[in-house]
Amino acid sequence: MRTFRSTFIAISFLLTSLISTQTVSAAPTDIFPKGPYKATLIAEQILYPSLLGVGVGLPVADASGVLLADGKLRAYVFAQNKGIEVWDSSDGKTFTRAGNAFGGDKGYGMPRVMKLTDGRYRMYNMSSEGISCSISSDGINFTLENVACISRTAFGISGNMTAPGIVKLASGGYRAYFSTVSPAGTGPFPQKSYSATSPDGTTWTPDSGIRIGAGSSIDQSAEHPTAIAHSDGSVTMFYFDNGAVSGGGPTKQNMGLYYASSKDGLTFSSPTQFDLSSLSPNFRNATGNDPDIFLDKNGDMILWAGDFSPSIGGFIFAAKLTQGSSSGSSTTATTPAKTGSGASKSKSTINCVKGKTVKKVTGISPKCPAGYKKK
Repeated sequence: MRTFRSTFIAISFLLTSLISTQTVSAAPTDIFPKGPYKATLIAEQILYPSLLGVGVGLPVADASGVLLADGKLRAYVFAQNKGIEVWDSSDGKTFTRAGNAFGGDKGYGMPRVMKLTDGRYRMYNMSSEGISCSISSDGINFTLENVACISRTAFGISGNMTAPGIVKLASGGYRAYFSTVSPAGTGPFPQKSYSATSPDGTTWTPDSGIRIGAGSSIDQSAEHPTAIAHSDGSVTMFYFDNGAVSGGGPTKQNMGLYYASSKDGLTFSSPTQFDLSSLSPNFRNATGNDPDIFLDKNGDMILWAGDFSPSIGGFIFAAKLTQGSSSGSSTTATTPAKTGSGASKSKSTINCVKGKTVKKVTGISPKCPAGYKKK
């Protein structure tokens, strides 16, 4: 379980994009207001195990949002043992099942979906080769295009990569932002965010360097980022700091959801943390992983992100983002804190085997389903 881009956009193009986002969102051409941001809770749980028919304690995670032409919101979300589920909502709070992206659990995780200019939908997923891409004409049934749209070997990455968030480049094409993730059953380890560019969304070329993480301008763990573009061509990246410290050692207290800004989409600065615990007494500093940002029919910025409770499992909450500082945001600090019984825990993923079937299980203390053994 575990949301990208440099952008310079001409003024005439921006005006067109601002109008189009009222009818089609989760498109790379969407233009968002600049921060600082404050969050207001919409619903503490919009997608959760009991709603999706997932067992207690198992994950529902990695929600990707799209605004449909009729004003409804569509969620693409990973559900343990079910794969990528598709659910629709008229109010952003109550959801109804629309289908399953691949007809069942086919091993695809971490969905990120964008609406294309021709009306089709493209989904990106974590894959064994890096990041896969799939295409759909109706936004529900997807067909694999390439298991390695963004190849991990091109980045010298031996482990998994998260599905990306994508923005449009002024020169044409796209920039995608993504990160490494801890190997199954291990971690947490500090993660690095990278980027790549593409003329068509299917063939990607790595950008040199690291966007956020050790070796970049921000030495901070930056897991499963997404990014949004602004009218002046700058970019804001949202990402989750899992609290892990480079070289091992104590876990930082200031784990959680962050955002940072970039003028050119490559060098980021001013990391700021959301204090999401102020939104609900049930939220902890581990709240806010796997964020996705999109616009609703009113042009409001919507944040979907995850949390985990042993009594529930993984679930998705919804919040509205507006401009302005509040008690819900704070500048990042990087002082490590000692671990202990009160320390927050990060989720990990294990592989479970039953005959020739392999399932991934993610959670704070993941366990294999009945009849499966840990690989």
